[in-house]
Formats: sequence, C-alpha cells, structure tokens
Amino acid sequence: MKNIAVLVYELTVEYNITVLDGIVSFFKDKKDINLIISPVNVPKANTAEFDYQYWTGVEILKSKQIDAVIVVINSFLSYINIDSFSKYIEELSPKPIISVSLPLNVPNNHYSFVECDDAYEQIVEHLITKHNRKKIGFITASMTFSKDSEQRFSAYKKAIEKFGLEYNEEWVLHGDFTPGVAEQKLLERYEAKGKFEFDALLCANDYTCVGVLNAFHKLGIKCPEDICVFGYDDIDIALACYPTLSTINQSVAQTGYDAARMAYDILNGKSVPVRTVSQAVPVFRQSCGCVSPDVHNAAYFDEKGEFHQQDKRTESRLNVYTQSLTNFTSIYKLINQMDTANGIDVYLNNLKDNLFFANIHECCVVFYNNPIDLDKDDLFILPSEAKLLMYSNTDTNIRKSFVEIDGVKFNPQVELVPKEYRNIIFGKYLLIPIFNKSLNYGYLIFFFENNNYPLFSIYAKILSNSIIQSYENTKNKSQQKKLLIEKQNLNLKSKTDELTQVLNRRGFFEYGQRLVSLSASMDKFGSVFFCDLDGLKKINDTYGHEIGDLAIQTEAQVLKAAFRENDLIGRLSGDEFGVVAPGFPSRKIDDLRKKLIVLNEEFSKANNLPFTLSISVGCVDFNNDKSDLQALLTCADEKLYEEKHIKHSQK
Repeated sequence: MKNIAVLVYELTVEYNITVLDGIVSFFKDKKDINLIISPVNVPKANTAEFDYQYWTGVEILKSKQIDAVIVVINSFLSYINIDSFSKYIEELSPKPIISVSLPLNVPNNHYSFVECDDAYEQIVEHLITKHNRKKIGFITASMTFSKDSEQRFSAYKKAIEKFGLEYNEEWVLHGDFTPGVAEQKLLERYEAKGKFEFDALLCANDYTCVGVLNAFHKLGIKCPEDICVFGYDDIDIALACYPTLSTINQSVAQTGYDAARMAYDILNGKSVPVRTVSQAVPVFRQSCGCVSPDVHNAAYFDEKGEFHQQDKRTESRLNVYTQSLTNFTSIYKLINQMDTANGIDVYLNNLKDNLFFANIHECCVVFYNNPIDLDKDDLFILPSEAKLLMYSNTDTNIRKSFVEIDGVKFNPQVELVPKEYRNIIFGKYLLIPIFNKSLNYGYLIFFFENNNYPLFSIYAKILSNSIIQSYENTKNKSQQKKLLIEKQNLNLKSKTDELTQVLNRRGFFEYGQRLVSLSASMDKFGSVFFCDLDGLKKINDTYGHEIGDLAIQTEAQVLKAAFRENDLIGRLSGDEFGVVAPGFPSRKIDDLRKKLIVLNEEFSKANNLPFTLSISVGCVDFNNDKSDLQALLTCADEKLYEEKHIKHSQK
C-alpha cells in the first residue's frame, strides 16, 4: 500500500475542490493507494492569528510512510511567491513532488499545466467578429504572487497584438483574484475618469468577475449591452452570477487527474514527462451576449460554436452541496458532544457513535508527549515520540481508547500511526493538526468516502476543538484536585482564622490570588465576592460580644454551605468575608442571595440565635484581563455598598 499526500491551501475554495475531484477520480479504482489530504494554509500565515499552525501538517507529512506529494499550488500564491514557497516544499524531498498548474523550484519536480494562449485568441476573435468589440481591457491579479495571473495577462496581450487591436495601459486594472478588490478598482477608475473607454473586459478569474458585475450594477452599466465580460476557471460561481459568465474552462479537474496519474506512474517505476499539458477552452454564456438573458440554466456555446443546454459537471457539484444539508444533524451531534464530554477518556469513549453519523469510517487521534508551544516564526520539528490516544473503525466495529495507558507509543517520523492501526481501509484520509492558539497537541487523521470536502473540513475542526476541550477538562480537574489537596494542607496556624476556621486574611489573599490566576490562565471565568454580616454592631450592643462571635461563626458556616467545596472562603476582618468562586457567573447573584436567605434562617435556628442572620453580598467577574484579587475585592465592595444602600432605603 502506497500513501500519497495532497497539500492544499484549504478545502472551501472551489478551485481546490475541483482539483481534488480530479485527483480522487483517478484513484477511485486503485486499491493500492491511500490519499492523505492535508489543508495547510501558508507557512507563517497571518491570515488569522494562529493559522500558521496548519503548516505543521507539512512536517507531519515528512513521515517515511508518505511516498509522494501532490501540491495544489494556486491558492498559496495569493500570499507567498513561488520561490519562497518552493523552499518550504523542498523540505519534503527526496519524495516525488508533483505540482498542479505550475512548476516548483525543487529537484525532480513534475507538474500538470494548462495552456491558455489559444483560448484567449479565440475569445478576442469572438469579441471582434460576433460582438464588434475592439477595445478590450483586462483585470490582472498582479497584487498576488500568482504565475497564473502573469500567464493569463501575457496571453491576453498576445491575442490583442495578433488581431491588431490597441493595447492601452488605461484599460488594465490590477487586482488580487478577489471580487472586493476588483469592484474597488473599477469604482476608483470610473470616479477618476468619469467613464470606461473599453467595451469588453477580461478578468483573471471568475471571482474577479463578481466584483466587476457588482461595480457595473452600482454605476448603471449594463452587461453585456455596454461592456462584455469574460472570466477564467469556469467554476460554479460562473453560473450563480447574473448574467451567467462567459469564461475560460481550464479543465481544472483534468489538471488534478493528470497530477495524480504522474504520481502513480512514478511510484510504479514508469518514465514520466516533466510536464503534462492540457488546453483551456472558452465557454460563451450571457455576459458576452451569446446566450439570451431569458435562459436561466447552464446553457452555453463551446469553442466550436455548438450549443449546450446543461452543464452536468455543475449539476453534479451542486448535488453534492445539496446532499450536505442532510448532515446538519451530524454537525449538531459533534458540537453537542463538546458540551457534554467532561474528560478526554469519556470523550474518546463516546466518539464512535458520532463518527458513524458523520460518515467518518476510520479515525485516529495522535498526541505528542507534551504540547508544543509555537509562535508564528518558530521552526516546528516533528517529535520522534508520539502516542495514539484513540482508534475507531466503524466498518469493523473496532473502537479503542488508550488514554488509561497513556497512549500507544510510536515514532511519527517513521509512520503516521502505529503499524497495527493503519491500512485497514484504502481511500481518502484527511489530516489536520490539533492545536489551541499557540499550543500544538498532535494531529487527527480520518477516512471519509464522499467528496464533500468543505463538510469534512468542518467535521475535522469540530473534532479537533472538542478533543482539546476534553483534554483540557481532564488537565483542569487534575490541577483542581492538586489545588484542593494543597488547600487542605495549609498551615492552619498561619493561614486559618481561629474563630471561623476559614482562611484568614493572609491565607485568603495568598491562595485566592493563586486560584484566580490559575483559572484566568486557562481562559476560565469566575467571580469574587465581598460579604458583610448585617447589623453586627447592633448584635454586640444588644446581646453582647459572645453572641456577636457566634453570629460571625454561624455566617461562616452559611457561606461554606452556600458555596462549593473547591471555592475559597476567607475572613477579611471582623464581619467581612471574601470568596473566590471559579466558574460562577455574576449574573446568577440573585439566585445566590435567595439561597443565603434560606441558609441564614436554617443556621440561625440550628445555633439558637435570638435573631435571624442577614448578609449583604457584592460580586464581580474575573477573567484573563481582570485577575488582580485586591482590585476585584475593591469592585465587589462597591457592589456590596450598593446593596446595603438599597436595603436601608427599603426600611
């Protein structure tokens, strides 16, 4: 069994999905190949704060278990130039590296390529002869590092020159493949010039056309009556637009298919050319005026002038998306388990049924021995030791959790999972790192059947997050238990109040601050309370200080009963108490006050007090931004003062 990795920017980009369709199509009947699909973003990504963690997937794929790598290049080049990207990919050598659409500057690289010169020549000739358009502009993607954009722009200029048309720099706008920038550039140009001189506009891709049509709508420009528009890619958005887009079909799926065939042949010892070339072809729809605006289906004319009423490729893709709607139940079940799993052992033991509902047939959870703290510029080195925490196979009804034995140890530099838990199923696998902010814990691998890549990338992220949550819950419980033992072993003489047997002021501030800081460091919220026994002076004056001391002792008992065992209670002064309660939201303070009223009545009677105790409470939340205990108590004291003022005003 051979394992071929597929590196892709992400699984929600239509182009990437279509390339994957082509790759998967080639391997669908190959029983000797596993595909390991890994969405890796870009190295040192700054698209979101911790997106750089996805690139650690490349390091994982250095494993000796990976035999070849297919790289879907295009989306990466929106953020990094091809020379820099090649240096990162070269780390995967000497594995065979096959790239889709462009060559990489790495040894023994093979690549699939789409030639677009002929397609642009056909479009320019079509615009001249069919629509009498001779002032043809272009929107590039030169704001990115894309070689594709350069090739398309070059092909456009060659076609303009071949047919003797004017090339005007004023008719060229520079974008980045996104609709927002294309719209902005057009609106800026129109505002500066007051009009567009071109009567046709070719775009670097279909998404750019979306921005063009948005700008035209705002400016009152009609397409195709005023300006014809052409895109590039012929992805599903071309049919979702109105008018439907005339564009260039670059046989995206074919490039994936060709790359897959090259990888397979290389692994089987066959001689393979460095480059496989396919030809892009124009597709003529409504945005150039070939198809009537009254025809609202996938109708188009091909490069030979033949009319086609429907596009089966698009119907098939849309059917996949429609089918995904039935998977909302699976998404809900996976998310719901995040709320119910108290620990990693419970979570992994309960995971099997939810994997079945999500059509995930085989799943492995791998952790490193210790989480790795990574910054964006850090070099990630795959550890030589890892542990398989869970293996599940719904087809063979095998489910094993290894948490209790601290995992099955293996070397991830040699194999992705231990040999006894791999190659049970052949087909497609998804691999993503498991991380929480800067901490990288390991990785997740699971097998899936259908080609709904966006859905399964959502599943993967939900699983990753819930695994971390359950792991952190386990760790937090262990830390809380340790803290509880530490609290129970306090030096009673120096840290405990003699009268009430709760923490004294010194002990409360020392251990209370420690508990607040620990909770805040784990992004856990909680509350700090300032409590004051009502009317102690009157009690002392009326009944004497002995009864006053009994009242203070009784109130300490009330607070112990009102709060949880793990909450910290301290006596701050004569009749003042402080409480640190992790996990308690201040919005529940009214419920606590009602509980205190009931407990005061019960304990006053139990201790034979000639009156019923009453206590005023001020409460304030703590979190990672507010974690200074002294400052929190000051705020809680202010809240307490407000409550006392209300009580006095009601008398």
